[in-house]
Order: sequence, then C-alpha cells, then structure tokens
Amino acid sequence: MGRIDPPVWQGANLNFIQIEHHNSSDKSMEPIEILQAFNSCYQNIQTIAQDENWLLLIANKKIDPEAATHLGDVLHYLDQAMGCVEEIVEVKFNQEAE
Repeated sequence: MGRIDPPVWQGANLNFIQIEHHNSSDKSMEPIEILQAFNSCYQNIQTIAQDENWLLLIANKKIDPEAATHLGDVLHYLDQAMGCVEEIVEVKFNQEAE
C-alpha cells in the first residue's frame, strides 16, 4: 500500500497514524497483545494531544474547542480499558510464575 500525503486543512498539515489492522480470522489476540496494542494507541493519541499543530488548531478556533475534551475522554476511557486488561495479564503472569 503506497503512502498518501495527508490533506492540508485550513493551513494545518494533518498527520495520520497508520495502525496495523489485526485480522481476527488469523488467530485470537492474547491479553498481553491486546494490552500492547492499547498502549500503542494511548501513546499515539497522547502524542497528538501534545502536538503543537493540534494545540494551535484549538487555540485558533479552527476546530471545535470541545475536540480537546473529546481527546481527553478517549485517553481516559482507553486507560480504563487498559486497566481491566492489565488485571488479566497480571493474573495470568502470576499463575505462570507459580
């Protein structure tokens, strides 16, 4: 798949994140793989939330200021989901250690 240059929207060069699509028909993901994928997503979203262009879009009212709140909500709920999966990973790790 070739790389497509991101569109320019109101003067802001938007960066796109390429996320590898997991084909569930190949095999089921182990809890640790799910946690790693969530962690990767969290880091990518956090990078966007701290990006100068993102902050300028909001500060200059090029996008709805609620977008910052929505992104914060995404990070919050993703963190909550990660916590749930972490519990399973820790239990499985402890069982294997015994």
